[in-house]
Amino acid sequence: MEALLTDREPVYGHELISLVVEMGGTSTVEALREAATGRFGAEAVYGNCAGNLFSFEEVLAFLASKGKLDVRNGAVSAGAMPACGGH
Repeated sequence: MEALLTDREPVYGHELISLVVEMGGTSTVEALREAATGRFGAEAVYGNCAGNLFSFEEVLAFLASKGKLDVRNGAVSAGAMPACGGH
């Protein structure tokens, strides 16, 4: 993973999960990327509660590994595990 540096608060994974839910619980990865760019900005850096920072692709993989999102074949949907309580 390339080191991500930011001088602003990262977008937390639960915010991306909420965006998927707002989009009806499923989307293409590209449509989610466009929606995330519109909401959080093109330079957004994503993070988790442990302080790890991710690119858009990395946060999708991380959230999928935790069961928070299901990402396959260019589609993304809400996963089987509930999201964290947020901040």
